[in-house]
Amino acid sequence: MRFAIISSSLDANSRSVKLAEECRVYLTGKGHETRVFSLKEHVLPPFDNDTIFQSGAYQLLHRETLAADSLIFASPVYNWGFCGELKKYIEAIGSTPEDGSLHGAFYDKVLTFVCAAGVPHSYMAFGGTALSMMLDFKCVINPYQLYVHNRHWEEEKMIAEKQARLAKTMDVAIDLTEGLSHRSYSSTWEM
Repeated sequence: MRFAIISSSLDANSRSVKLAEECRVYLTGKGHETRVFSLKEHVLPPFDNDTIFQSGAYQLLHRETLAADSLIFASPVYNWGFCGELKKYIEAIGSTPEDGSLHGAFYDKVLTFVCAAGVPHSYMAFGGTALSMMLDFKCVINPYQLYVHNRHWEEEKMIAEKQARLAKTMDVAIDLTEGLSHRSYSSTWEM
C-alpha cells in the first residue's frame, strides 16, 4: 500500500512533524511505501481557483495525493482546529479546475488524523475536517486518531502509552486501506 503523510506545521520545532516522521517509520517498517510531504517545503500559493493549478507545489501534491492509497494528515491543533496550511492544502487539492483537466484528489481515500496539541481537551479538533472529508470526498475516516498533547512527551519523546496508540492507529489505517483496496466503485462530486 502507498501512504502519503501530509505534514502541515510550519513551526521549526513542531511536534506534529515529529509525529509524521514516527508514522512514516512505522509504516515503512511494515513494508508499505510511505512518503512525508511537508507543506513547509511544498508551499501552495493562495487559493484562487485559477493560477494555483499551474504551480509546481500544487501539481506535485495533487499527483502524490491522487496516487496514494491512504492519507495521513499530521497537524498541530490551534484554537480547537487544524492549522491554516492544512485547510489550504484541502481547498487546493480537493478542487477541480473549470476546464475539467483534473479532479479533486481525495475521493475514496482512507484518511487518518495525527494531531499534536498543547492541552488534553481539544482531542475532537479533527471532527469538522473529518466530517467534511467524508461528505465531500467520500473519504473513509479511520476511527482511531493519534492525539498527543504536552503531557505525552518526556524529553521530546512520546511516552510509551502514546507509542502504543500510534501503532494501533497505523495498524487500523493499514487494515482499512488493504480491506478497501479492491472496492468496485469510485466516487466523484455527487450529492
